[in-house]
Amino acid sequence: MKRTPLALVALLLLIIGTAIPAHGAAANAPGTKCTKAGASAKSGSVMVKCVKSGSKLLWQKVVVATKVAPTPSNSTAPSTSETSQDATSTSSQNSPKPNVPKGPPMPGNPCATNGETQPLGAGSITCINFKWEPVNPAGSGTAPVGNAPSGSASSNFGLTNTAEITPWAYLSVIGSGSQGLGNVSDASLVQEPSGKIRVYFKNGNDSEANLKGFDNFIHSATSTDGGKTWTIESGVRIAVQSPVEVLPKTGGGYQAWGWGHKPGNDYLYYAESADGLTFTEIAIPGLDITKCKTSSGQAMGPMGDPAIVKLSDGTWLMHLQGFGVGNTGPEFARWACVATSPDGKTWTPVQSRSYGGSPDVQTNPNIYMNKSGKIEWMWPSPLGVITKVGDGNDYGDANTYIQAGDPERLDLADGTELYAMGGFDNRAGGVITFAKKVNNSYSIATVMGGPSTGGSPNRKMTWTVSGASESQITVQNFCLNKNVKNISGATVTMTTTGGVVTVVATDPANDHACVGVLVGPERIIG
Repeated sequence: MKRTPLALVALLLLIIGTAIPAHGAAANAPGTKCTKAGASAKSGSVMVKCVKSGSKLLWQKVVVATKVAPTPSNSTAPSTSETSQDATSTSSQNSPKPNVPKGPPMPGNPCATNGETQPLGAGSITCINFKWEPVNPAGSGTAPVGNAPSGSASSNFGLTNTAEITPWAYLSVIGSGSQGLGNVSDASLVQEPSGKIRVYFKNGNDSEANLKGFDNFIHSATSTDGGKTWTIESGVRIAVQSPVEVLPKTGGGYQAWGWGHKPGNDYLYYAESADGLTFTEIAIPGLDITKCKTSSGQAMGPMGDPAIVKLSDGTWLMHLQGFGVGNTGPEFARWACVATSPDGKTWTPVQSRSYGGSPDVQTNPNIYMNKSGKIEWMWPSPLGVITKVGDGNDYGDANTYIQAGDPERLDLADGTELYAMGGFDNRAGGVITFAKKVNNSYSIATVMGGPSTGGSPNRKMTWTVSGASESQITVQNFCLNKNVKNISGATVTMTTTGGVVTVVATDPANDHACVGVLVGPERIIG
């Protein structure tokens, strides 16, 4: 029998292999990983393109745009709406732009009709200023699964029905570098029986903001008007160089947790106070941080920023951020440890409930028992502050608040719901921004993007706002405590199309997240 050369056999197998479709997933299937952003390919009969989704490169289906006819208008010229801002402000019809090159609706590609929207992956893409921009609209969108707690703590945190909502109305800020303060961060809120609110915060140093020589301990401020104004209290409240959690103590007084430092070792700090001003440290068994591990068994330590609640069954729950895994950029992938305790003093990490990695736990997570007796679990991520409500073990669907660091909650005795969040700008340092919950009908969405020249996406920020006119919208840098239009070198422009206001703020010196829109007389933060 005549033998076929091995080389010819290999060639025949190669030809057969390429001619017969695989029974598994098609190559380059939408949602699978790719390696080069912007690359195009086919997945079966479907065109796909490699785009960045969060920290990953994924194939996404290319959607062919359908031409939308311009809206008829009796006017021969575009109308112009007034605005109180010193900003470029025009209203344009949805008229097609002539001679636009044909191409799929992908981020950055030109488009012909402003306001046209097409589906893209799990979200959508909109024609803004004749360029396709991906939009994460309020009330829709999903967050990545991530490595969330498994079992009763919900293993699909943020996967199902994750809505981005904007219920918080601006009240005030405590900023860095004023009233004798250094770099302020990491709020912990309590309300005294008298009704006075006290916020504890770290008064630190920051070389980037040129804030030096401060004690790096916990200081405080008080408010007697529901968080509208604050009075800085003199002196140190708690002599630890870490953020703290302060809670009212059963029977009166207050208790605080943080991180203390011993030679070669950090330990869980615990202190109590009768008046909320002077705290006395008490030794406790604490937490063995070597047992705080990721789902794959990596040690998370060192640890920081504890968030603690007492559950309805009398046991205690703690979430704390780890810095030993995923703490190097540009793609951060930090984790959080979950621990339980029978008394708030002896803590046991529960590895199966660790979460993080993707998305990153950007700053300290927060847990809070609200006025309804439910636990609010807040995960600060690149997507925003992903929030669920439950009993500490089981949680419902996720909502996503605007992107911010160090979230903190407090329900007041009169029913007001307060929210505090952090931010940073190297020109001023950190800030604590205070807001209260206000039901509203505005739709505020952040448009992903950034300057075409590269650099931080915070240098060019875009929002779309429905339900408000241009004159009812401002752009605020909370760290600088300034309207962005008043910052040297910065600009704010607004364009209204079909009742939707597109707001674009550019600031070449803004490299950090500390800017938002304030909408309506309520000053809703978006």
